[in-house]
Amino acid sequence: MKKTFLPLTLLLTALLALTGCPADAEVAPAFINFAGFNLETPGRGAATEAITEVWVFADEEIVGIFPIPARIPILRVGSTELRFAPGIRENGISSTPDIYPFYGEVRQTLDLVPGESIDVGVRTIGYKPDVQFSIVEGFEAGETRAFTVQIRGDTILEPSQDNVRSGDFSGKLYLDTETPLVEMASSQTFVDLLGNSNSVWLEVDYRSEAAVVFGVTGEVGGQPARNFDPGFVPRNEWTKIYFNLTEIIVRANFDNEVSLNFSALLPGDRTEAVVYMDNIKLLHF
Repeated sequence: MKKTFLPLTLLLTALLALTGCPADAEVAPAFINFAGFNLETPGRGAATEAITEVWVFADEEIVGIFPIPARIPILRVGSTELRFAPGIRENGISSTPDIYPFYGEVRQTLDLVPGESIDVGVRTIGYKPDVQFSIVEGFEAGETRAFTVQIRGDTILEPSQDNVRSGDFSGKLYLDTETPLVEMASSQTFVDLLGNSNSVWLEVDYRSEAAVVFGVTGEVGGQPARNFDPGFVPRNEWTKIYFNLTEIIVRANFDNEVSLNFSALLPGDRTEAVVYMDNIKLLHF
């Protein structure tokens, strides 16, 4: 659920009131210097991340959203419980910042003094303990492969050491004029995603010369149905993206179980293209 924020002037007035100071008083803020988050993911795949902002709350009141590293002004005095939540860009879109629901948050009570600064440094977080992982695909040797079902095209997403985001392998997909469109599906189907109307997300690291879209496949009224929506465009450096699949799964209203699909298309101005993907994670609660 998206959060609704007061205009800045109203927010500052409310925060001043909570400190016991009149709204028209000149109160110097205390400052918090927040260097960033350190993500640790033991047993849950590689710890790649694209945390771009920190969402800051003071005694559960929103202070603001700040690019990392951040210098955060807080109009409070004395003992204050601060909450720092990691922010990402939903579906890779800069206009849709959001708190990532699967990462843990940092809480710390500090004694705030107007005009003074407190350095809190880099804070370590991980996935929340109740997060469920339906797919963790790192393409490493000996690991179970997630995408093995060919639907269209003559090539597959296969482990490669040509260009790796983390570990020893990534997934490589080759497109050319003979095979301009490739679609693959997960070999595993998932029942537990259907009733999960609040949070189903997909994490993907990619470096690609072609566009790729992701979706889900299932049955509606006993008939096969596909629903594709989020995807990425070509990028010449490794990039992490967080896809929110919740809406497309709910909207599809599948009968029983779903599989995860992706489709890659050769750009019209190219005769060949390579797609690299790594650290694919399908998460839900």
